[in-house]
Amino acid sequence: MSRKTLGLIIVLLILTIILVMVAILTKPQKPQQISTTDPTPTPTPLVPGRTSLSLTPNPLSVSGSTSSTLDIAIDTGGNEVRSVQLEIAYDPKAITNVTLKPGTFFTNPSVLPIGGVNPNSGRVTYALVPNSSNESRSGTGIVATMTFTPLLTSTNPKTEISLLEKSLVSGEARGQNVLIKTTGTTIILKNPTVTTTSQ
Repeated sequence: MSRKTLGLIIVLLILTIILVMVAILTKPQKPQQISTTDPTPTPTPLVPGRTSLSLTPNPLSVSGSTSSTLDIAIDTGGNEVRSVQLEIAYDPKAITNVTLKPGTFFTNPSVLPIGGVNPNSGRVTYALVPNSSNESRSGTGIVATMTFTPLLTSTNPKTEISLLEKSLVSGEARGQNVLIKTTGTTIILKNPTVTTTSQ
């Protein structure tokens, strides 16, 4: 067995453990019983320093059918981040030739072989982990860059690209998803093709 294959198996095993822990930790909790002697329950304090992902720029204006790019930006909110899994939705009747490549947030990250781009359903699953299992990052940066070609016409001059709720950002604790906010983007065709009929 080559070192590359062994390394891939180890990375897949780590990702499986992370995803299982996320599934276990996100089970719904039973509601707390409120004492009848205290008529006003104590509000749950907000947890500071949560992570967000956003597609930028928003909106993005494009011309015709030329190849365009947008970035998937991260703000960790002070959290240490160990991996990112992006779940993206787009309209396959409006966008084609979708590809993703790692951004600069992680140093030389590994792209996990899960999901990929499904041009029929307009869904993308893209996961990144640092090459070192001990590496974690915090702050802001670009997780990945998405390239695509618009297929817009005058009857549909804009479309949306969304980050789905299934997107994950793993925190320092194994299985901890620190992602609380995602923001998609609107793609606007600056010069849509106009079809005219001759008289």
